[in-house]
Amino acid sequence: MVDVLSTRLQEVYAKWEARTDIPRDQESSSTRFTIDGLRRVGQQIQRRKIQNREVARKIRESSLYKIKESEPILPPFTGKVSFLHYCCKSCTPASRDSLVNTVTKQYKSTYGLNILLVNAGTTLFSKVFYHLSHVYSFEKYNYPRITQTVLNDERLKEAIKLTACDIATNEDCSEEQALQKAKNRAKAILSQMESKISDTLLRMTAWILYKLLPCFIQSAIVLPSQIEMLKKANDSGLPLVLLPLHRSHLDYIMISFITLSNNIRSPLIAAGDNLKIPFFGWLLRGLGAFFIKRRIDPIVGRKDILYRSILHTYIMESLRAGHNIEFFVEGGRTRTGKPCMPKSGILSVIIDAYMDGTIEDAFLVPVAMNYERLVDGNFVREQQGQPKKMETFGSTIRAIWSTLMGNYGIVKIDFCQPFSLREMLKSFQAQQNKIAPTQSPEKPLKYTMSSSSLYGTDVVDEEHRLLVDSIARHVVYDGSTSTPIMSTNIIAFLLLNKFRTGCTLDKLVEAFHAMRQELEWSNKDVAFCGENIDIINHALDILGPGLVKQQRQEITEAVDNQPLKSNFVIAIRPVSILPNVIELSYYSNTMLMYYIMDSIVVTAMYAELKSQMNDPAAIAENNITFHQYRLLEKTLKICDILKYEFIFCKPCQKLEDVIIETIDKLTNIGIITKDVGPLLDEERWCRRRAQDFDNSSDEEYANEIQIKKIKFKLNLNEEHSRKMEFLHVMLRPLVDTYTFSAFTLLKLVSRSLAERELVHEVLDEIKTNLDTGIAQYGESLSVDSIKNSIKLFEKWNVLECYPQENIKIYYLKEPFDNEIAAAEVYDSIAIYRWSKKTN
Repeated sequence: MVDVLSTRLQEVYAKWEARTDIPRDQESSSTRFTIDGLRRVGQQIQRRKIQNREVARKIRESSLYKIKESEPILPPFTGKVSFLHYCCKSCTPASRDSLVNTVTKQYKSTYGLNILLVNAGTTLFSKVFYHLSHVYSFEKYNYPRITQTVLNDERLKEAIKLTACDIATNEDCSEEQALQKAKNRAKAILSQMESKISDTLLRMTAWILYKLLPCFIQSAIVLPSQIEMLKKANDSGLPLVLLPLHRSHLDYIMISFITLSNNIRSPLIAAGDNLKIPFFGWLLRGLGAFFIKRRIDPIVGRKDILYRSILHTYIMESLRAGHNIEFFVEGGRTRTGKPCMPKSGILSVIIDAYMDGTIEDAFLVPVAMNYERLVDGNFVREQQGQPKKMETFGSTIRAIWSTLMGNYGIVKIDFCQPFSLREMLKSFQAQQNKIAPTQSPEKPLKYTMSSSSLYGTDVVDEEHRLLVDSIARHVVYDGSTSTPIMSTNIIAFLLLNKFRTGCTLDKLVEAFHAMRQELEWSNKDVAFCGENIDIINHALDILGPGLVKQQRQEITEAVDNQPLKSNFVIAIRPVSILPNVIELSYYSNTMLMYYIMDSIVVTAMYAELKSQMNDPAAIAENNITFHQYRLLEKTLKICDILKYEFIFCKPCQKLEDVIIETIDKLTNIGIITKDVGPLLDEERWCRRRAQDFDNSSDEEYANEIQIKKIKFKLNLNEEHSRKMEFLHVMLRPLVDTYTFSAFTLLKLVSRSLAERELVHEVLDEIKTNLDTGIAQYGESLSVDSIKNSIKLFEKWNVLECYPQENIKIYYLKEPFDNEIAAAEVYDSIAIYRWSKKTN
């Protein structure tokens, strides 16, 4: 029976293979091809035939002998859903079931909508002036001014009195004079801060954007289902709090453009006061921006109570008046392409507004945007340690002009599912109560001014701070995992991590296809479509010759004992010299979030197995093994080292569980296999103990012992070794940065340095190692990562910081202020920089 079934299956596969050889439909007879075009089409068809035959062969070999004992396996990719980014089912199950039920039924298609295109109307005016007609049709919203309401707030009046007391003391004036000065300063602060959003100006700007954006952007894509979801949330009467990850100055322009053109109330936008430049500051204020000082407290260690209270009150009263709010939870634009750690000041004010009853609830909406090419240029100068150039009227005009002359490809905007602030708060409080069983699980949320709040001055509420931080990290995690993937991201990622020394176009197409398929099967937001070869050529054009070099090379080869024949191939390699490689790494780092846990575990595996992986005897015997608990310890350690670079999991998840899931994933793809040996006496005892006693603590203890004895074996075949090395290389530039930063601690023994000097010491150390060949990755030169490493050493109590005239001074704390202790810190990080020897 098995033989008959196998024969029939071979016939089915043979017929299926024959069908795969059928080429695509022929072009119409009117189409004419050049000789090069025909040759290229023929090569594509031939490659496709070879790939299909190979796939069919692998399916036959891997499937026929398992058919008797296996269940039928469904295809792993059944197509995308119309809505990709649901909110967390653990934290916000009720929100997950709201807003999208009717939307997903209405919008089955996954095709995006290009918001730059406008359909002409039916009247003559709308056909001729279709942009003007479309803008005129926008729904009109009332945007109330709240200046006087803010000034009349009781808490602000109290802050004015406190400020007046300080003025009277410091300036030696009467109480009345001090009070008047405080009131005048409050009015001046509010005047410089407040938004003057105008419906008329919004419409005029929308019409201009319809004319200008197509000059440098091919398309701006959103999903219709997400727009309808936002409309339903907007119609609920609750304020929307839009929380985009920040990549470009174009972010807030695009979001306001989308909300306005889809009849959604435009938000008030928190903007840095560096954008308060002539004309453009007035324009942004009229479009909804309210300006916040970059440095809220002018003197380090002394809080500006008046400014904080005005900002706090302004946001609270804006929510009370029915305004939607938009702010960037990361604070500023990412300089590396990776999401930044959240800054939760404004989010704390939003939470305060709910807790004190200012608003009934609010919808939080994480937003993810991506660009094929960054409109703002690049951040190479800043990553090399040079100061940021401040925005001026002239620099803004020059930037706009150069932008209009450029080609920046596609922009994709994704709105994640809105979730209830109230539900999220209750969920996280319930989790905190589980961690702290002494607190009553029925303890209600209450309003307490938090230290993380922009207004809070004296009261420190750790519970509130943890709530705010958890929600902020959840938002950044959701936004980062929802970020659309552009073709330029994949190309840069492959070239820097797989083909750093270069590859042929055929090899790049093959690797691109495999990664694209993997991402689509994982239901990631792949923001491109079409033939792989066309997508790659488009991405190479967008990146440009400054980042990727293409050369036509001649190769000679002998085929079937025939004379040598010449053939031409296209060789592609990344520009891996400074400073170009830093800019290329920006596009590559967007992909890192999708592979970070795989890379973290493999990097920990290298550190754990360094003695075995360079042992010829162990390699010859194919016997490289390790215990799961040891790998788990190493992985948790490197996660602690890189905790200011990545958010590895949602706050509602346990990192240990995510690591074990990743280890299981590596097992499924064959990099490691579980080593099942005979049971040890300790394991047999644990199992008997668990059976004899119906006690949860005994079972937990037995399970803990069982987990500690799980053992794995490393697979050393060529395919799995290449995959493992690919995952390992992803983190090497970052590990190098932290390693050389730790090495610089040795130079800090018995010394103290200002932050800027310390950063430049690390930069010089990395440059020296790059010149000598000890370091191989130019993208290790990253000021952001160096500052994160300094923050890590502060958290580890290795470094101490004290402010001196607005300058941070760093020195080693007493236990580490010697070469031995500093070297131990260095060794604890350098172990993850280890690589296996190559022949």
